[in-house]
Amino acid sequence: MAKGLQAAQGVQSNDIALVEVSVVLVSNQNDPSILNPDFMRYNRIVDKALSLKEAPVSTPVFSQLIYEGEIVVRAEPQRFVFEQKGHPLSEDECVIPLVARRFAEVVAQIPYSATGINAKSFRPLNDKSSYSIADVLIDGGKWMSFMDVQPDIHLKALYRYESRQIAMDVGRVNVQRNDGSESHGVLFQANIHRDIRETTQERRLALISSTVDSWREDISDFKALMRKFQSMEIPE
Repeated sequence: MAKGLQAAQGVQSNDIALVEVSVVLVSNQNDPSILNPDFMRYNRIVDKALSLKEAPVSTPVFSQLIYEGEIVVRAEPQRFVFEQKGHPLSEDECVIPLVARRFAEVVAQIPYSATGINAKSFRPLNDKSSYSIADVLIDGGKWMSFMDVQPDIHLKALYRYESRQIAMDVGRVNVQRNDGSESHGVLFQANIHRDIRETTQERRLALISSTVDSWREDISDFKALMRKFQSMEIPE
């Protein structure tokens, strides 16, 4: 079962729900130990009213803050990750891009080398355990069977553009509903990566701010790309 993923409530079979958005700031000169609740609060990176859900972790190699509202901030030697989940996640309630931008403004001296806007969406399937991702992405998928067994297909696709690249990952997952029961479906994951080639702090920060501010456009592209993978009707 996919850890940390729960079935979106109110989502009907064949519907797709956004369940996670994250922003990643990449650098090979990070100090994870700077990440702590006081630092985040006093620098107004997070809202003062936002409470911690679990005890913070702070070490020289890994730090993590888990807030109410399924908001998580992690620091590693090569990246900072800002993540928010929902069941489903409303874009209007998504605050994590603002948190990531504010963090970059406060910790502007780090030579960030790339940004990532990531998203996950879940499409529940009918409760038929025989379904393979091949049934969803390939018409029938019967040519992939071996000894009357169809494999689960995990698809990775990479789209390269001049200013960014989109990595699309599609696979079947088993999920746990909020009531404790299990379901299964298709998980769509996208990483929209942009390299930062600017050499000055001011230009790097301007590029990060512009990228994070346009996160909704990236999510819109993610949704448009998903439609190309799930246009086939799932049989009853």
